[in-house]
Amino acid sequence: MALRAFIITLFLGVATSAFAYSSPGSPTGFVNDFAGVLNPAEETSLEERLSAYAATTSNEISVVTVPNIGGDYIENYAVRLFEEWGIGTSKNNNGVLLLLAIEERELRIEVGYGLEGALPDGVADRIIRDEIVPVLQEDNYGEALRRGSEAIIAATAGEYAAESATPD
Repeated sequence: MALRAFIITLFLGVATSAFAYSSPGSPTGFVNDFAGVLNPAEETSLEERLSAYAATTSNEISVVTVPNIGGDYIENYAVRLFEEWGIGTSKNNNGVLLLLAIEERELRIEVGYGLEGALPDGVADRIIRDEIVPVLQEDNYGEALRRGSEAIIAATAGEYAAESATPD
């Protein structure tokens, strides 16, 4: 019986380590292009915009590109990165992570509890679908991340909303 418990524990340990989170590194600002897909002008412009937004609202938007997420799920990776970096203020939990994994061609908007009212899942999904994905399909990473960031800013200011359901 003890041997079976040991084998199960060993198996679970190996299975979970296959998708273990691996930090991309420490943040250097609001824009962290670990995948190297932004040109310096795009990165600087986006950094300035997000820095100004944080200064006037205390809300923090972090834009992160990574080459890959090591076989992990984008949702798990985003949550772990969000927590590791402590995006947003600890008092208000008012952070947003816009994460783009290049090799997997996946992206995620992770929202702190303090901004979930302004940026619920439906709005985040709409931003991804309507603002980011069409531009990513043209391989224009800088413009996609700029549009996504602007839509997040608009949503948290109450200017961007999810589509209302229409009756059938």
